[in-house]
Amino acid sequence: MTKLSLATGLILGTAVFATAADDLASAFKEGKLDGRIRTQYFSTDWVDNDGWAVPNKPNLDSEGMAVGGSLIYKTAPLYGISAGAGLYVTHGTGFLTDDNNGITAGYAKNTTASDLFARGPGAATNFGDGYAVLAESYLQYEIEKTKIKAGRFLMSNPWITPNDTKMIPIAIEGAQGVSNDLPNTTIQFDYADKIKERGMTYFGSMADSGDTPDAIKNYYRTNYTVNMTTPTGALITDQPYYGQSDAPSVVILGIKNKSINSLDVQAWGMHWADIIDQGLLEANYAIEAGDAIITFGARYIQQFDKGAGAIITPKDGSSIYATGAVTATSPLGGVSKVQLKGDNDNRVDTYIYALRAVMNYGPAKLLLAYSHTDEGGDLIAPWRGFPTYDYTRSMTITDWNANTYAYKAQFDYDFNAFVSGLSAFISYSYYDRDPSKVGYQGASDRYYNNGDTRQWNMDALYKVASVKGLEFKARYMIQDNEILTTNVVAGNTPTASEGYGNDTSNRELRLEANYRF
Repeated sequence: MTKLSLATGLILGTAVFATAADDLASAFKEGKLDGRIRTQYFSTDWVDNDGWAVPNKPNLDSEGMAVGGSLIYKTAPLYGISAGAGLYVTHGTGFLTDDNNGITAGYAKNTTASDLFARGPGAATNFGDGYAVLAESYLQYEIEKTKIKAGRFLMSNPWITPNDTKMIPIAIEGAQGVSNDLPNTTIQFDYADKIKERGMTYFGSMADSGDTPDAIKNYYRTNYTVNMTTPTGALITDQPYYGQSDAPSVVILGIKNKSINSLDVQAWGMHWADIIDQGLLEANYAIEAGDAIITFGARYIQQFDKGAGAIITPKDGSSIYATGAVTATSPLGGVSKVQLKGDNDNRVDTYIYALRAVMNYGPAKLLLAYSHTDEGGDLIAPWRGFPTYDYTRSMTITDWNANTYAYKAQFDYDFNAFVSGLSAFISYSYYDRDPSKVGYQGASDRYYNNGDTRQWNMDALYKVASVKGLEFKARYMIQDNEILTTNVVAGNTPTASEGYGNDTSNRELRLEANYRF
């Protein structure tokens, strides 16, 4: 193996820096500014509007519209060092924003449109209110094919993504190193210390996210942490049992390789100290079949319990933290959603595997995918890195609850030959869930618990050829959810507050316009 000496590194660095800025003033003058104007309209249409037997889960139709955008500036590199900052803003339009669900009155959110506006702390929602946030502010060092970044920025790996489908993306406070120095190989190291969710102006610990299991949110200090009370109902301000420390940071390491023709392989590991470890393996192999290219893919994720099970206690719900997390209307949290859920033990060791075949033929693409999660437990995925992304996941869906079987077919077509810049797809998915496996967290707003789901999705994207940077998107979802009236676990009395007996089928429309400059 060839070793890179310090002198060699400096010589190479000098070669790189020679094409960069000469002084600090030039670094700013030669920097790059990227702008974006964005508007989104979301509408949720519940099939059953007769009302649910849950006071803080109303099911009236709701809609919201927001306008905003971002300005992202990055300096030119000076001796390999550059700086970046990103300001994001969203604001309600004052029209096409209908708060039928009474969210501003304190109800917990159950409509996707609320994610367009200000949220927090915790699950509180300020429906229609805007906000601005400096989500990115970082320093970066680059030499040859290696980049090192630290500060606040948008991070992408199998566990953490910006999930930029709403007005303002998710940002991370931490560090990242990406190297492409080895032939056909990318090595990535990520350190995540804090997270800013969509809708939030603050960076909280890595447990401070809506998709973190409720018990873990209660165990650590988060904006969702349940408040304890005395028997008389008086609030205990010091919270002797809940939220005494911030959640640990997350460390992620991955390697991708394309040394073998037509074969892409990757291996990743994620360590969340005292909670879980996860490992991921994935391979994709492409073959030619006449004028078509067929790609076969497989993904496997193994989850190792490193303390999460003792906090969640998924078998018996005996942990004092195993309650619903605090919401706008429930400072004490809710009834345990994991008690008597049917798990074999109080551990969260589990795995998921996913398979897919993708055929590209000219402007057309066909995807067929399948995934299965082991019955040992839910896969914990708190930071919008979806375990089944690009396989069986569809809009709004979490299909990695224990003992779930998922199936998906999707057809994409590029209409560019007929209408310049137009593309679209249609997909159908079926999610076969185990009704005895009540999820560890409310990872979706649909509140359908673990009934089976059938979903159609239709998406269209139009990039205006005559106006560079202008595009329009339309997404429509038809989701039919099974009505559960009982739980097969002995001793468990199903309640409406756990989603039983409610028809949560719904239709969702998302419209978006972007202008990038």
